[in-house]
Amino acid sequence: MTKLGIIISSARPNRVGEKVAQWVADSAGERFDLDLIDLRDIALPSFDEPTSPKSGADKTTAHGLSWGERIGALDAVVILTPQYNGSYTGSLKNAVDFLYAEWNGLPTVLVGYGWGAAHEVLPLLEALMGRVGSDLVGSIGLGFREDLSVEGELFVTEEKAAALEAALAAVEQKVLSPVS
Repeated sequence: MTKLGIIISSARPNRVGEKVAQWVADSAGERFDLDLIDLRDIALPSFDEPTSPKSGADKTTAHGLSWGERIGALDAVVILTPQYNGSYTGSLKNAVDFLYAEWNGLPTVLVGYGWGAAHEVLPLLEALMGRVGSDLVGSIGLGFREDLSVEGELFVTEEKAAALEAALAAVEQKVLSPVS
């Protein structure tokens, strides 16, 4: 079964990321073996490996090794990010920066949420994930008012629910029928 990670990147106490993660998990249904990854619980320190992840050198810290193994065990990932001041969270940037090979070629779906349906953060995150070589499958922006409340009540439009379904189906296809 395809192992799909769902990364919650917000660490704020009043976050709605858990509710967005549940929406993604419900959409994924029984098709995937889900790994819910909460960056608040992972709590990586600021990048502290002695070499760049892109160099291919082995990780030396326990947290770097553990993080690399967790992401390396995935077949695909959905990254959830709020839009904070026009960008993604610092915890997400740090978590991405700890790795390189693990992201490279990994089918990735981005789900942003916030005012304006995360229209500022998604292009930035697309560029970041492209930089580390992930295989971007889809990008969905949920907006406060039209898709969810600031308290996290979800009433996602059919169009965006269909976009998530299409992205998850594309992930399944990529994992089950990889192109050489």
